[in-house]
Amino acid sequence: MKAFILGAGLGTRLAPLTHILPKPLVPVFQKPLIQHTMDFYIRCGIRDFIVNTSCLPLMWERAFPEPTYRGCPVYFSQEEEPLDSGGGVKKIMPQVPQDEPLLVHNGDILTDIPVAELLAAHKRNGNLVTLALRSLDGKRNVGFDEATGKVTDMRHALGGNPGTHQFAGVYLMDPCVAELFPEDDKFSIVPVWLELIKRGKVGGVVFDWAAWHEIGSPEMYLDAVLEMSSRERIHPSATIAPGADLGEDCVVGQDAVIPAGCVLDDCIVWPRTHVQPGTYRRCILTPRINVQL
Repeated sequence: MKAFILGAGLGTRLAPLTHILPKPLVPVFQKPLIQHTMDFYIRCGIRDFIVNTSCLPLMWERAFPEPTYRGCPVYFSQEEEPLDSGGGVKKIMPQVPQDEPLLVHNGDILTDIPVAELLAAHKRNGNLVTLALRSLDGKRNVGFDEATGKVTDMRHALGGNPGTHQFAGVYLMDPCVAELFPEDDKFSIVPVWLELIKRGKVGGVVFDWAAWHEIGSPEMYLDAVLEMSSRERIHPSATIAPGADLGEDCVVGQDAVIPAGCVLDDCIVWPRTHVQPGTYRRCILTPRINVQL
């Protein structure tokens, strides 16, 4: 099985941070968000990755100087402009084996939703698409019948269930679904799903118990990092002067410099950031800009 990580979006909601880095490359503790995702899928047994990219290609080259990660091949699908959720999948279909489902993961999601459980439900129920779902929070615009395990509507487009669950940003898709793709190169995947829902071929699995974070906006990014536990909050190469006062939840990246008299509380300091003296609370500090929340 291959994992396809959607990385080509413009990241408008996460701006101005996405003026510096593509969303999947923003640092979470001491490595880019996308590498946390890859690490988890490697632990699940996946050894082959596809990533679509668009803006800031130089940043992708710096993050992945070779088309591999931890010995696993990574195929980068460069899009001149973002092709949306369906067009990106269509473009990489020649790289996808025809005898296994494709795992698709939104690049702004950090989660440990287990691939094995999603795959078992996908095959057991004869689905062509199986969505990972949540019912706890967020935009619940997916209609889901828990008795049958079938998705019945999305965004109330079919006039059915107005929505009880949230799409968690992870799904499995049989390659034959590409037969329903339009001729256009740029399109949303949702109309394809709606057609399959009418045929009873879209299922869902609820993973309310799994860890799940959306890195959608600067505030969501900061809150997600502060909520997660990690032993890597302060990189060993960071320089923190005596007299600097850091709250216990602060995260400081590689080669960052924090001077004496600096006070930081609930802050993320990106790698190679030289923080100016002052007091910062709920800030994301980067080499180019600071985002106050």
